[in-house]
Amino acid sequence: MQVISPQLIKNKKVLLRYDLDVPIVDDFRLKAGLSTLKLCLENAAQVILMGHIGRPSFKFFVPKYSVAPIVEWFKNQGYSGDLGIGKLKILENLRFDPREESLDEGYAKELALMGDVYINEAFAAYHLAVSTTILPKLLPHGAGLRFAAEVEKLTQVREHPKKPFIAIMGGVKVEDKLPVVKVLAKNADAVLVGGKLVHEIRDQSVSLPNNVMVGKLSDDGFDISPDTTDSWRNLILNAATIVWNGPLGRFEDPKYNQTQKVAEMVLNSGAEVVIGGGDSVAALSQYGLLEEAQKKTFVSVGGGAMLKLISDGTLPTIEALL
Repeated sequence: MQVISPQLIKNKKVLLRYDLDVPIVDDFRLKAGLSTLKLCLENAAQVILMGHIGRPSFKFFVPKYSVAPIVEWFKNQGYSGDLGIGKLKILENLRFDPREESLDEGYAKELALMGDVYINEAFAAYHLAVSTTILPKLLPHGAGLRFAAEVEKLTQVREHPKKPFIAIMGGVKVEDKLPVVKVLAKNADAVLVGGKLVHEIRDQSVSLPNNVMVGKLSDDGFDISPDTTDSWRNLILNAATIVWNGPLGRFEDPKYNQTQKVAEMVLNSGAEVVIGGGDSVAALSQYGLLEEAQKKTFVSVGGGAMLKLISDGTLPTIEALL
């Protein structure tokens, strides 16, 4: 997989696929791609930045899903972007055009005509789409700096984790996370499970490997119990590698604080840590721990993409760049 370099984009028009699908109050993903954007602006003739926001039910302009707030965010960061012509041009939400998700090659060719080279810096956007999987077939292409770092780190954790290796899985959607739990259990010394995932596993009577430890819930079922947190303490503090995805309870309510206690243990473990998932990042931010986490750990920009890569070993967007 080729990674962006000054030589690849020198004096070219760059089509830059970016993670725009974020609330402005939580700009972690936007900031994660800035090193690639800066490299493009320093070397390219023009940067055409594009991405999607939400899932507009009607495929035409809807103010709620417009990139206008994103444009203002870039301006506030010191990047002079607009929706017209300039060194940095930002396209409107790609999902306003139904051809983006229907993999229309005609639409791909329209986008390709705007640039000379394609760079994917949208690791979190891993589903099949014109802008992520068709454009690389039409233009010279490469991965953004953060995209490449995500692939390297998550592949290393999947294939060569340092031992002892502990995985922590929370949140919901057992159909998405169960395959990952089973893959992780093959290499991990223990997989610790909390959050709504506990309810789903028990309601569906899911059979799991012996090293998967499903947490006990609090009496009201909205958090893991303090006893569970205490029973996990030594495993976490003695780990050499930790992968964590998903909060372990209703973190938005201050009275449910076990996710915070586990997060503090993870950050104090000294292990090589990978944290992913939008709710995990939101929880760290709420606890005032996000800055510390970014210094001590690798905080992935992709929740679903992180799980999919760990589970399958690749993504459609990675394959498109090969």
